[in-house]
Amino acid sequence: MAIVVNPFTEEHQLLRDSFRKFIEKEITPNVETWEKNKECPRHIFEKMGQQGFFGVSFPTEVGGSGMDLWSAVVIAEELAYANIGGLGMSLYAHTYLPLPLINAVGSDVQKKKYLVPALKGEKVSALGLTEPGAGSDLSGISTTAVDNGDHYLVNGSKMYITNGTMADFVVTLVRHGEGYNMSFLIIDTNTPGFSANKMDWKLGMHTSDTGHLFFDNVVVPKENLIGQQGMGFYYAMNNLQEERLIGAVTGAFAAEAALEKAKRYAKEREAFGRPIGKFQVIRHKIAQMAIKAEACKAFAFHAVQEFIERGAEAVKVISMAKAFTSEVAMEVVDAALQIHGGAGYMEEYGIARSWRDLRLLTIGAGTTEVMHEVISKIVMDEVQHRNIVIKARKGDAVSA
Repeated sequence: MAIVVNPFTEEHQLLRDSFRKFIEKEITPNVETWEKNKECPRHIFEKMGQQGFFGVSFPTEVGGSGMDLWSAVVIAEELAYANIGGLGMSLYAHTYLPLPLINAVGSDVQKKKYLVPALKGEKVSALGLTEPGAGSDLSGISTTAVDNGDHYLVNGSKMYITNGTMADFVVTLVRHGEGYNMSFLIIDTNTPGFSANKMDWKLGMHTSDTGHLFFDNVVVPKENLIGQQGMGFYYAMNNLQEERLIGAVTGAFAAEAALEKAKRYAKEREAFGRPIGKFQVIRHKIAQMAIKAEACKAFAFHAVQEFIERGAEAVKVISMAKAFTSEVAMEVVDAALQIHGGAGYMEEYGIARSWRDLRLLTIGAGTTEVMHEVISKIVMDEVQHRNIVIKARKGDAVSA
């Protein structure tokens, strides 16, 4: 087990200081306006790219900074404390959903045409997985890509796609035939036959662009195939680990930020002649919140280190971290709202927004129920393997 005490270096601290100043200047003064208007501002993508914040953990040869994955954790932490979950999700959906796939198995031409400008903020990207009839179970997707010699002809639709209506290109999972015969195609959104509708009627994440995408005989050149044809489902399974990892980290920091809000409010708000933080019931609630927030952070950091050391093979720990932090972080935010009382139900304190935005975490990138199914299968296999090992040590007959 990887035990992580303090993974951050002086270089990480410099990044933190720089990004915190960026947030204070470019994001914080505009949060309320963007929330009210349900606006996902494109110019923030451009400014993020110009400052190099998108490429912190990408290699230098594609325009990144060449830092480690902990640099991405720094960005996630500062965005969580900015309390603008929608924009944070759009920024991370742009960076850590489609782009790692292009970086891992994309061609040099694809990296030059799509990855490099995306890291610079010149192009906005999206990942097209979920469909009206297929969510966490990707084996059920029905968007098709027919091989027509020098191009694919794509038909179908995707929904709940982050950055769906503002993206310049969508890395799209398509089906060629039965079973797991799928591929990823890069589809430019200015291609004839592509269209997208906004999905703005949402509980939270108001500053995130969410779209319903349609493909009507969209012609996609063969050079836009990512990696090998027919390997898309397996690429998706690997790629989802990074998405779920970022979800775990985001949940941990959202819990920590909510705890800080609750502590401040408990010291300031008075009832019956004294601050509510003087009442045992509130102190103990905050103590429970602190325990949960610390557990979320420790679990998320452990998962990050496992991913650094083992990559997508760390699926059990990542799935556990995502399932645990998304549920427990929501408990912490809910308790913070309760401590705020009536004020927590109002928009001015920001805790209502935290509550709304974080609720998606138990659903996106694989629901908690799906995470439990993934974990149970792995754990049951481990038990079977352990029993075989024990029998072998005893000299018992072991069937193949």
